[in-house]
Amino acid sequence: MSPNATDSSTILREERKMPNGCANGWSNMSDSAEKQQCWKNQAFLKVNEIVGLVKYYCLRAYIVFWHELSMNPRVRSSPFSPPPADELILSADDIFSTRRRRLFFTSIHLLALGGLYFCVTGQVKLYTVLFALAVGTMSSIGVTAGSHRLWSHHAYKAKLPLRIILALFQTVGVQYSIYNWVRDHRLHHKYTDTDADPHNSNRGFFYSHVGWALMMPHPAFESKVSTVDMSDMESDWVVMWQYKLYAPLAAILSYVLPTVVPWWLWGEDLLVAHLVAAQLRQVLTLHSTFLINSAAHMWGVKPYDKNINPTENMFVSVATCGDGWHNYHHTFPWDYKNAELLDYKLNLSTLFIDAFSLIGWAYDLKTVPTELVNKRALRTGDGTRKPLPTAADEARTAADAAAAAACTNVYGWTDNDLPDEDRQMAQIYKKCD
Repeated sequence: MSPNATDSSTILREERKMPNGCANGWSNMSDSAEKQQCWKNQAFLKVNEIVGLVKYYCLRAYIVFWHELSMNPRVRSSPFSPPPADELILSADDIFSTRRRRLFFTSIHLLALGGLYFCVTGQVKLYTVLFALAVGTMSSIGVTAGSHRLWSHHAYKAKLPLRIILALFQTVGVQYSIYNWVRDHRLHHKYTDTDADPHNSNRGFFYSHVGWALMMPHPAFESKVSTVDMSDMESDWVVMWQYKLYAPLAAILSYVLPTVVPWWLWGEDLLVAHLVAAQLRQVLTLHSTFLINSAAHMWGVKPYDKNINPTENMFVSVATCGDGWHNYHHTFPWDYKNAELLDYKLNLSTLFIDAFSLIGWAYDLKTVPTELVNKRALRTGDGTRKPLPTAADEARTAADAAAAAACTNVYGWTDNDLPDEDRQMAQIYKKCD
């Protein structure tokens, strides 16, 4: 007689040490209930694990983006955990202003996503997109040709009508007032990629790109910012006028007008006009400018000074109307072209300045002669710019290296540390007596 099926299953289970109901693919009612209970337990554990991860990452996001306001790179495990002994103590005003900036940045990015949705789904008129591009270009030129080359570096001079135009253009970008922009940028050049630099690229891409605006600056920055000479800005009534009226001017020029003009002139929906021409446009121009502090300090070649972080980055130049030739700029910050270029490719801001020089509104355009560029590139460059250095050029002395470092740490034409050799060799076009 054949062995009983149940007996054989039992023997097989014992031999293979398998749980009841899992040996031969068949199960009775009790086995089914057991498996169902097992499945429920596993599902409960999995859900519990997922909930735990969500809670953990939400808490971390809260800590990183809301609770941790100082520049201290150490992040607490909990808002209630004891702070490090040397943690920077922030005042109530510091906490309020920092969280206000974070709320502002979060809100404009969320609204910009709405504008991007309207663009992708084709719910925006072509005129509105072109208008947004025009306004974005105006604001970029206001930053590059205005607060950067004119006011920060004095790379050229501008008469009153052009200064007013550039001040209005710069306001559209909502990148702080000209006064604050110039102060921080001069500090950036004097202490590039150190703790005193407001957007130190050695702290990583995120910090140098946008993180510096979302947290309190380093104490080294606070100790050095008062040393920046701003007397020239304080004597320029256009700069101080914009500084005093910055908040209402920014609201009108960057948000109200870009919303009303498309609605008034070609019947665009008000919400679409606001999200595309105001919010999306502003976020894109903000990140374009921020790329100068991040991408142009990390990726690219260094034909003029290989000892510094700033690089030549063509992509950033396209995004910023010509401010991505950053290795050249940090080597010669007083050149109005901001680059060693023979034409206007990827340098719309230089074209803008030259156009106004034709009618005399821009004058004393300072640039670097080829002889000085060759000399500096051969002495400190990475060899990517021709002509290549000779054996004699490669035998640089310690004095040469020190002189090169001193040349690099100047913020512009009016910097007292600018070498006399550079000042004497500079070429100045469109001089005005």
